[in-house]
Amino acid sequence: MNSIEKYYVSAGIHHIVGKVGDFMSVLAENDAIASVMMWEAMDAVNDGIVIVDKTSRILYVNKAYTKILAVSKDKVLHRQVKTIEPGALILQVLQNREPVLHQLVEVKTRGKKIRVNITPIMKDESLVGAVSVFNDITELSRSQEELEKAQRLNQSIFKAAADSETNLPVEFSHVIGQSPNFLRCLRLAELVAPTDATVLIEGESGAGKEIFVNAILAISGKRRQPYVNLNCSAIPESLMESELFGYTSGSFTGAVKGGKAGKFEQADGGTIFLDEIGEMPLFMQSKLLRVLQSGEIQKIGSQVVQKADVRVIAATNRDLKQMVRGGKFRDDLYFRLNTFKITIPPLRERGEDILLLAEFFLEKYAQKYGKKVTISPEVKQYFLTFPWNGNVRQLQSCMEYAVIVCNEGIIQLEHLPDDLLQHENQDRMNPSFDAYTVEDNRDYSLKSGLQMIEKKRIQQAVLEANGNKTKAMKALGISRRTFYKKWKQYGFDEEL
Repeated sequence: MNSIEKYYVSAGIHHIVGKVGDFMSVLAENDAIASVMMWEAMDAVNDGIVIVDKTSRILYVNKAYTKILAVSKDKVLHRQVKTIEPGALILQVLQNREPVLHQLVEVKTRGKKIRVNITPIMKDESLVGAVSVFNDITELSRSQEELEKAQRLNQSIFKAAADSETNLPVEFSHVIGQSPNFLRCLRLAELVAPTDATVLIEGESGAGKEIFVNAILAISGKRRQPYVNLNCSAIPESLMESELFGYTSGSFTGAVKGGKAGKFEQADGGTIFLDEIGEMPLFMQSKLLRVLQSGEIQKIGSQVVQKADVRVIAATNRDLKQMVRGGKFRDDLYFRLNTFKITIPPLRERGEDILLLAEFFLEKYAQKYGKKVTISPEVKQYFLTFPWNGNVRQLQSCMEYAVIVCNEGIIQLEHLPDDLLQHENQDRMNPSFDAYTVEDNRDYSLKSGLQMIEKKRIQQAVLEANGNKTKAMKALGISRRTFYKKWKQYGFDEEL
């Protein structure tokens, strides 16, 4: 079952068909028109409904029928389907007396794709007529096609990222990182940048999502076109629609004279970055979905629909899949945004990138504050074992703090912020640390203690990987070269 079929099941098509069939049975038995309430109820549903007798003469169509097919009731009522559309599926049902369910039909004259459910109406084993219930899936079908196209694009890009050994573009030179998982993300960014594909960037807070956005923009085909960013968490719900789509003069109390262009209008021809997309309220998610599907926007207070050619890049530190399961994020919007996803690894999984970044920030803030400082081996070791829940942003603020407070030329552990030295952080990082007491090792030096922690972590990683060193390297977030250096340093060949 594909995504479109799942949508229709969830929309209750089976239920509608069943109820209409029951209703028509009552209609046939009584040979009379049902109550006005029943007809009004059928007019109220969003699915198109058409009822015919056994000769295919149209007895009833609801409002949704006329809206979807853009035809007035007087053009079709009391006419026979076989004279209007000789190849219609409902004629097949009348002939075979077998229902047709979830049938995709293309109405070429209307440029529509509909999914049809048709049920014969029987009385005492005699055919009375048939009822057809259908829904417009034109936009959903387009979304499905776009999703499949994006998936094919993803596959080719991911393959290229895995196979390619070419250097990254010079525009990415400011991005610091050499760990394999981080470099793979950069390669994906390089490959998707020239396309118009919607990009979703996931990563923990402080992991560097905006850096990836800037990297994509640097080599994008729209790099010389407008760029607009919007932090969805910083905009009140009451103002979000006007911020995104704009408004006309006098559309509401407090509206600026002359109106205001929204972010999508400002970004026309270029790119819009929707940061913290997971914070967007549900009512706005449906409006955003329509824009992404149709490429059209409508200002508050205006009846005019405007075209907007905008590439969307979204970012979040939330688990959107979990939010979808919890009903806090629309699944259709998630799939629309998720055409191409880049998941940035947290700093703790980037191995030696931690020290590369530390040295970078050291140089930056040493120059800013006019100091000449270095990082001690003990601090470097500590950095490699620290969990960095705040990721790159936390490391950056840590280095600025350390440069400011250090007046001895070498940054030691006592120069680090207090939150980095709290014992509970180390406990979370290494639950087995309690096993390492002074009774285990009479060397009380901090360096020795850190090495002991590191050795234990490597041992645990190898054991949890059932002796698979490659898996252990990945779990530790270190390169093969570093792993085997540590392996030799701690004498594991003799112990294991």
